[in-house]
Amino acid sequence: MIADDDMVQGGKVLVGDHNWREGPLWPSVCAFLFGTRERFTHLGMRCTVAWWRGKPYLIGLREARP
Repeated sequence: MIADDDMVQGGKVLVGDHNWREGPLWPSVCAFLFGTRERFTHLGMRCTVAWWRGKPYLIGLREARP
């Protein structure tokens, strides 16, 4: 069974990736430069999400170190 926290983190990654790739350029740039950063580990990946105007933008994804 997947914990609720894992579902929330996974949702942030999916929505953040969608916002980064499919959204307009200027909010993505603002999120990268001025957004509030949230870092967490999800499924063995180190994720960095920047929040800009209430929306998440996935700005970093790499393998977590053991």
